[in-house]
Amino acid sequence: MTAERLMERMITIGQHAVDIEIFTEPFACDIVQCKGACCTIPGCFGAPLEQEEIAAIERVLPRVLPMLSDAARAVIATHGIAEQTPSGQWVTTTVDGRECVFAIVRDGIARCALHRAWERGESDFPKPLSCHLFPVRQTTSGALVYERYSECHAAQQLGKRRGQTVYGAVRQALERAFGAEWIAEADAVSMSITGAEERCRNSS
Repeated sequence: MTAERLMERMITIGQHAVDIEIFTEPFACDIVQCKGACCTIPGCFGAPLEQEEIAAIERVLPRVLPMLSDAARAVIATHGIAEQTPSGQWVTTTVDGRECVFAIVRDGIARCALHRAWERGESDFPKPLSCHLFPVRQTTSGALVYERYSECHAAQQLGKRRGQTVYGAVRQALERAFGAEWIAEADAVSMSITGAEERCRNSS
């Protein structure tokens, strides 16, 4: 998609440009169908990290390591939990350029070991914000963009059935990232768009 086409679908919330499709497109994670594909999408690099997140992961690492595969532990022992891309972005390390080192696979489904430790009350760090926001990506300029992945087709279908948008799926992550004041404004935008769509359907 061209930058011009992307800007056409942007609105402003607080200090951030936000992709309007976040409020209009259906999405609800269906991990049984996708098998946790967001943790294992092939590529050269893992999940983007902020510097403070690296420190947080290092702090909780002793509680997470026992959950990881031998291959993941070997990568961490050799290369650490994070590496820099050529552009300078910190990312999680990966196993063979595929799954994140923190992906744990059970019954064919990949889940995040960091999130598992948090759910158990063993950690105060839920997961990297970039993962929490998925399938929304924050660009280097701070804009929030909905990125479509073929692996998430089932999530799009489940979102349709549930009547949940991308915004509903990532609202908690957005509040974590930007705070209560920002999310209140985003809630108002969401309700306005939903109301407009409902009026359009009723008039057709």
